[in-house]
Amino acid sequence: MAESASIRCLAAINGGGGSSRTVKRLITLSPSEGKWNGNWNSQYNVSLRDLNLQDLVEDGPTNSRVSVDLSVQRHASMGLSVDGRIMTTFARKCSICSSSYPRLIDTNFTVWILPSSRENRASQLPEIGGDDPSVIYVKPGYEANLDSLVQDTIRLTTYAKDICSDSCEKSEPTLHYVGETNTASVHKRWSRLLELKKK
Repeated sequence: MAESASIRCLAAINGGGGSSRTVKRLITLSPSEGKWNGNWNSQYNVSLRDLNLQDLVEDGPTNSRVSVDLSVQRHASMGLSVDGRIMTTFARKCSICSSSYPRLIDTNFTVWILPSSRENRASQLPEIGGDDPSVIYVKPGYEANLDSLVQDTIRLTTYAKDICSDSCEKSEPTLHYVGETNTASVHKRWSRLLELKKK
Protein backbone atom coordinates (compact mmCIF):
# COMPACT_ATOMS: atom_id res chain seq x y z
CA MET A 1 0.00 0.00 0.00
CA ALA A 2 1.18 3.57 -0.72
CA GLU A 3 0.50 4.65 2.85
CA SER A 4 2.57 1.78 4.27
CA ALA A 5 5.43 2.56 1.88
CA SER A 6 5.45 6.20 2.96
CA ILE A 7 5.55 5.20 6.61
CA ARG A 8 8.40 2.75 6.08
CA CYS A 9 10.46 5.45 4.38
CA LEU A 10 10.45 7.68 7.49
CA ALA A 11 12.83 7.02 10.37
CA ALA A 12 13.92 10.25 12.02
CA ILE A 13 16.97 10.62 14.26
CA ASN A 14 15.68 10.96 17.82
CA GLY A 15 17.73 13.49 19.73
CA GLY A 16 20.94 15.16 18.58
CA GLY A 17 24.36 14.43 19.99
CA GLY A 18 24.81 18.06 21.09
CA SER A 19 21.94 18.05 23.59
CA SER A 20 22.67 17.63 27.29
CA ARG A 21 19.12 16.53 28.07
CA THR A 22 18.67 12.80 28.60
CA VAL A 23 15.68 11.43 26.70
CA LYS A 24 14.14 8.27 28.10
CA ARG A 25 14.04 5.52 25.51
CA LEU A 26 10.83 3.52 25.48
CA ILE A 27 11.01 1.01 22.62
CA THR A 28 14.45 -0.49 22.07
CA LEU A 29 16.05 -3.60 20.57
CA SER A 30 19.65 -4.76 20.48
CA PRO A 31 21.00 -6.69 17.46
CA SER A 32 23.67 -8.27 19.66
CA GLU A 33 21.36 -9.62 22.37
CA GLY A 34 22.86 -13.04 23.06
CA LYS A 35 20.02 -14.79 24.88
CA TRP A 36 17.63 -14.66 21.93
CA ASN A 37 17.75 -17.06 19.02
CA GLY A 38 15.48 -17.41 16.01
CA ASN A 39 12.17 -15.56 16.36
CA TRP A 40 10.58 -13.82 19.32
CA ASN A 41 7.93 -11.25 20.17
CA SER A 42 8.15 -8.11 22.28
CA GLN A 43 5.25 -6.04 23.58
CA TYR A 44 5.36 -2.42 24.78
CA ASN A 45 2.55 -0.49 26.45
CA VAL A 46 3.15 3.26 26.57
CA SER A 47 1.02 6.41 26.34
CA LEU A 48 0.69 9.19 23.80
CA ARG A 49 2.17 11.48 26.43
CA ASP A 50 5.20 9.19 26.82
CA LEU A 51 5.75 9.50 23.06
CA ASN A 52 5.20 13.29 23.08
CA LEU A 53 2.17 12.85 20.83
CA GLN A 54 -0.43 14.44 23.11
CA ASP A 55 -0.87 17.26 20.58
CA LEU A 56 -2.68 14.78 18.31
CA VAL A 57 -5.57 14.64 20.79
CA GLU A 58 -8.10 17.35 19.95
CA ASP A 59 -10.69 16.51 22.59
CA GLY A 60 -10.59 14.68 25.93
CA PRO A 61 -7.71 13.02 27.82
CA THR A 62 -4.24 13.12 26.26
CA ASN A 63 -2.83 10.01 27.93
CA SER A 64 -4.37 7.31 25.71
CA ARG A 65 -2.50 4.00 25.80
CA VAL A 66 -0.43 2.87 22.83
CA SER A 67 0.24 -0.83 22.24
CA VAL A 68 3.34 -1.69 20.20
CA ASP A 69 3.83 -5.35 19.27
CA LEU A 70 7.11 -6.40 17.66
CA SER A 71 7.74 -9.66 15.82
CA VAL A 72 11.51 -10.05 15.62
CA GLN A 73 13.53 -12.46 13.49
CA ARG A 74 17.28 -12.90 13.76
CA HIS A 75 19.19 -13.45 10.52
CA ALA A 76 22.57 -15.16 10.73
CA SER A 77 25.55 -12.80 10.31
CA MET A 78 23.20 -9.90 9.54
CA GLY A 79 20.91 -8.58 12.23
CA LEU A 80 17.22 -8.34 13.01
CA SER A 81 14.16 -7.85 10.86
CA VAL A 82 11.25 -6.35 12.77
CA ASP A 83 7.56 -6.34 11.87
CA GLY A 84 5.69 -3.97 14.15
CA ARG A 85 2.04 -3.31 14.87
CA ILE A 86 0.81 -0.13 16.57
CA MET A 87 -2.66 0.19 18.12
CA THR A 88 -4.24 3.12 19.94
CA THR A 89 -7.42 5.21 20.07
CA PHE A 90 -7.82 8.90 20.86
CA ALA A 91 -10.24 11.75 20.17
CA ARG A 92 -9.90 13.78 16.97
CA LYS A 93 -12.06 16.29 15.13
CA CYS A 94 -13.21 15.35 11.65
CA SER A 95 -11.44 17.33 8.95
CA ILE A 96 -14.74 17.55 7.03
CA CYS A 97 -17.49 18.26 9.60
CA SER A 98 -15.34 19.17 12.66
CA SER A 99 -17.22 16.70 14.87
CA SER A 100 -15.28 14.91 17.60
CA TYR A 101 -14.79 11.20 16.96
CA PRO A 102 -12.62 8.30 18.26
CA ARG A 103 -9.62 7.92 15.94
CA LEU A 104 -8.55 4.28 15.81
CA ILE A 105 -4.94 3.63 14.84
CA ASP A 106 -4.10 0.06 13.83
CA THR A 107 -1.12 0.10 11.50
CA ASN A 108 2.08 -1.77 10.71
CA PHE A 109 5.71 -1.00 9.96
CA THR A 110 8.81 -2.96 8.98
CA VAL A 111 12.41 -2.10 9.81
CA TRP A 112 15.80 -3.81 9.75
CA ILE A 113 18.26 -3.44 12.64
CA LEU A 114 21.80 -4.12 11.48
CA PRO A 115 25.22 -3.83 13.16
CA SER A 116 27.12 -0.80 11.91
CA SER A 117 30.42 -1.42 10.10
CA ARG A 118 31.21 2.22 9.48
CA GLU A 119 34.38 3.47 11.15
CA ASN A 120 35.56 6.75 12.68
CA ARG A 121 32.17 8.18 13.54
CA ALA A 122 32.32 11.22 15.81
CA SER A 123 28.96 10.48 17.42
CA GLN A 124 28.52 7.43 19.64
CA LEU A 125 24.77 7.39 19.11
CA PRO A 126 23.24 4.68 16.90
CA GLU A 127 22.86 5.78 13.29
CA ILE A 128 19.32 5.71 11.98
CA GLY A 129 18.65 5.35 8.31
CA GLY A 130 21.89 5.92 6.48
CA ASP A 131 21.25 5.42 2.77
CA ASP A 132 18.06 3.44 3.46
CA PRO A 133 15.62 4.95 6.00
CA SER A 134 13.97 1.57 6.64
CA VAL A 135 17.22 0.35 8.20
CA ILE A 136 18.68 1.26 11.60
CA TYR A 137 22.44 0.75 11.95
CA VAL A 138 23.67 0.20 15.50
CA LYS A 139 27.22 0.08 16.80
CA PRO A 140 28.24 -2.94 18.93
CA GLY A 141 27.02 -2.60 22.49
CA TYR A 142 24.25 -0.13 21.65
CA GLU A 143 20.50 -0.54 21.26
CA ALA A 144 18.27 0.57 18.41
CA ASN A 145 15.77 3.18 19.52
CA LEU A 146 12.44 2.74 17.72
CA ASP A 147 10.67 5.65 19.42
CA SER A 148 11.01 8.04 16.47
CA LEU A 149 9.77 5.42 14.01
CA VAL A 150 6.69 4.73 16.15
CA GLN A 151 6.02 8.45 16.61
CA ASP A 152 6.23 9.24 12.91
CA THR A 153 4.13 6.21 11.97
CA ILE A 154 1.33 7.31 14.31
CA ARG A 155 1.43 10.88 13.02
CA LEU A 156 1.34 9.92 9.35
CA THR A 157 -1.45 7.40 9.90
CA THR A 158 -3.49 9.94 11.87
CA TYR A 159 -3.34 12.59 9.15
CA ALA A 160 -3.73 10.15 6.25
CA LYS A 161 -7.47 9.75 6.82
CA ASP A 162 -8.69 12.20 9.46
CA ILE A 163 -12.39 11.66 8.73
CA CYS A 164 -15.12 10.52 11.12
CA SER A 165 -17.32 8.44 8.77
CA ASP A 166 -17.84 7.11 5.27
CA SER A 167 -20.48 9.76 4.61
CA CYS A 168 -18.00 12.53 5.40
CA GLU A 169 -15.40 10.86 3.22
CA LYS A 170 -17.77 11.01 0.25
CA SER A 171 -18.89 14.58 0.87
CA GLU A 172 -17.21 17.78 -0.23
CA PRO A 173 -15.23 19.65 2.44
CA THR A 174 -17.01 22.66 3.92
CA LEU A 175 -14.90 25.75 4.47
CA HIS A 176 -15.40 27.49 7.80
CA TYR A 177 -14.03 30.93 8.60
CA VAL A 178 -11.97 30.53 11.76
CA GLY A 179 -10.50 34.02 12.03
CA GLU A 180 -7.19 35.06 13.50
CA THR A 181 -7.74 33.23 16.80
CA ASN A 182 -7.40 29.74 15.37
CA THR A 183 -4.66 30.44 12.85
CA ALA A 184 -1.86 29.26 15.15
CA SER A 185 -3.65 26.03 16.08
CA VAL A 186 -4.15 25.14 12.42
CA HIS A 187 -0.47 25.66 11.72
CA LYS A 188 0.50 23.62 14.79
CA ARG A 189 -1.67 20.73 13.70
CA TRP A 190 0.29 20.28 10.48
CA SER A 191 3.71 21.52 11.59
CA ARG A 192 5.16 18.09 12.43
CA LEU A 193 3.93 16.58 9.16
CA LEU A 194 5.59 19.42 7.25
CA GLU A 195 8.83 18.79 9.15
CA LEU A 196 8.75 15.11 8.13
CA LYS A 197 8.10 16.04 4.50
CA LYS A 198 11.17 18.29 4.44
CA LYS A 199 13.51 15.53 5.72
